[in-house]
Amino acid sequence: MSQSSCNDPHVAELTRLVRADPWLMGLLRAARSLGLAEWCIAAGAVRNLVWDHLHGYRERTAPSDVDFLFYDRARTEPADEAEIERRLTEAMPSVRWEAVNQATVHAYTNDHPYASIEEAMSRWADPVTAVGVRLTALDEIVVIAPFGLGDLFGLIVRPHLVTPNAAAVYRERVTSKRWAERWPRLKILWPEG
Repeated sequence: MSQSSCNDPHVAELTRLVRADPWLMGLLRAARSLGLAEWCIAAGAVRNLVWDHLHGYRERTAPSDVDFLFYDRARTEPADEAEIERRLTEAMPSVRWEAVNQATVHAYTNDHPYASIEEAMSRWADPVTAVGVRLTALDEIVVIAPFGLGDLFGLIVRPHLVTPNAAAVYRERVTSKRWAERWPRLKILWPEG
């Protein structure tokens, strides 16, 4: 699923939540101002918005950073990611940005090279976090969710063990982020073994 016009019933709800959140809309506008061809804001900024809503929390659970994903085979050096983070920080100085080029992230996951942001996200160890949004020039919100939105809105956290180190990454993420303490209605599934 890569377009907000798809048939997933949760796309309209996610789009509504994003539009109603001035902070996230500000992030999207800042990101859009960079003029990159393929990008999204993903992971905690989006996931926390939904889980806070489903738990009835009025106060935002701030992510530790804002994950800005982009895909650019021509900008493959760490300095390129640092430059994008610098530009995003200029636009929104109060935010801790983490820019990650999905054209190079396969080296971290010990996987094959990816052809797009959506393909890279489809290899993440925790599918519930593999949700991103971007804002078009016409102010349309595009949802990128290779696993759909069912688990995100169903409060289900499950492993996706397709990369060589996925089980270890999943266990470390779920344990260290202490999601169940903040969002007690989550159903967390653990990998076998």
